[in-house]
Amino acid sequence: MSGGIELPYGLANELHAELEAALEGGLESAAAVRAYRLLGWRLLAVRGGTGLTGRISELAAEAETLEEFEASRDRELGPILEGLENPANRDP
Repeated sequence: MSGGIELPYGLANELHAELEAALEGGLESAAAVRAYRLLGWRLLAVRGGTGLTGRISELAAEAETLEEFEASRDRELGPILEGLENPANRDP
């Protein structure tokens, strides 16, 4: 199957947020998880930016598949991202 779907960035971002809320709310759907990950990857690919966000965006844009992006992100930025996600490093 070839082709694609185009969504305005704002709408794609809203859809991503709604999927995240549904998953955090208890939705147990492998398809929803996959859609959430795919949409997040493509949003990052077009986001751009500087610093860490910019680097993640570059990795997303360079990857040909979601799995390739996640592997390169984990390989290059894994320790940094794990540190940022650690609850001990968050503001109270």
